[in-house]
Amino acid sequence: MPTRQRVVLLILVLLSLLQQGVRWKLSSPEAAVVQAAEPTAAAQTEEPHCLLVHVNTAGMAELQTLPGIGPVYAERIIAARKEEPFREKHDLLRVSGIGEKRLARIADLICLYYDEDEQIK
Repeated sequence: MPTRQRVVLLILVLLSLLQQGVRWKLSSPEAAVVQAAEPTAAAQTEEPHCLLVHVNTAGMAELQTLPGIGPVYAERIIAARKEEPFREKHDLLRVSGIGEKRLARIADLICLYYDEDEQIK
C-alpha cells in the first residue's frame, strides 16, 4: 500500500476512534495507554458493574482497547453477542479468530456482566 494511502487510512481510523470517545495518554516515550473518554452526563448516572471491559455491552472503540482486538475482531464479538450473550469467558472462543492464546491475553481485562432484564445490544 502506498504511503499516502496509509496516512489517509491512519487519519480516518484515529478520527473514528476519537469520535467514539477514545483518548491516548502518553506516560512515557515507549508506552501509549488507550483510555475511554470521560462518560457523558447520561452515562454518569449509571453505575458500571466494574472497571473492566464489558464484552456484552462495550462498543467498537472500547473493545479495541483490548490487546489483540482490532476492528474486525470487535465486530465479530458484537455480532456473536447479538446471537447469544457471553456467559463465561470461554464463550469468546466461538468468535472466529479468537483462540486460547488471544483469550488468555484478554481474560483478566474483560467482564461478562449483562443485565438479564435488558436486551443485549
